Amino acid sequence: MKTVKELKRNVLERLRCCWGESVMIFFISVGGAAAIVIAWILSAELIGASGETALSANKTDLTGGAMLAATAAALLLLWGLAEPFAYGLRWYRIQQIRGNSVHARSIFSCYGSLKRVGQIYRLEAYLFVRRLYFFLPLAALLAAGIIVVDRLEKLNGGIAYGAAAVLIFLLTCCVLCAGAAINSKYAPVPYLFALEPDAPPKELVRKSAELTGGRTDYILEALFSAAGWLIPCVFIFPAVFSVPYIQMVYTAAINEIIESGKER
Repeated sequence: MKTVKELKRNVLERLRCCWGESVMIFFISVGGAAAIVIAWILSAELIGASGETALSANKTDLTGGAMLAATAAALLLLWGLAEPFAYGLRWYRIQQIRGNSVHARSIFSCYGSLKRVGQIYRLEAYLFVRRLYFFLPLAALLAAGIIVVDRLEKLNGGIAYGAAAVLIFLLTCCVLCAGAAINSKYAPVPYLFALEPDAPPKELVRKSAELTGGRTDYILEALFSAAGWLIPCVFIFPAVFSVPYIQMVYTAAINEIIESGKER
């Protein structure tokens, strides 16, 4: 496997061949996110105008049933529309990392096949169930901690409240760390699908677990080494270049793990 330094050097070499496409993809992604926010705000205004919520109320308040249901439905719809695009991006990036100059329109290739879209949804559903097995107990633990802190706050618990607040902070950190560890073994799955779209979801997950066994630290090392590129993003415009670079470094790390698996 390449060292992280070699990996980043290779990413910069490949990006010289596709900076224009990478910047275009960045703007498409940002434009899509902006469209989602605008659609959400317009939906809130329409719900308020229909009388479902008070006109004086905060239109983005999710405590109301109508707004919560509309938001959940919109998120589900937008996820369904965006997921094939996300898989097309992964295929494009891994091909670029492997030295194959493919056309940028390939990021939309999944939309051209109902079969492919169905395979993506089936894989995502399978991954959701697999993650749910681990996340439900963690989520229950976190929810219990939040409830305890809330009750102690109402009772003016003083020291007990402070101790519970520290506990909930530690629980949150544990949940986030556990979530990262659990997700790391599934990191190659979308890329394996991009390379083998007709493979069953169970087979892709099994192969991903085998490939990442003892190698998840390689992905984290690559990401942390590229994290410095996020600092200029406070000026907003540098994100146009920083974000595509970090995404390509992540893809390159996944590709190294996949390629090294062939040597086993």
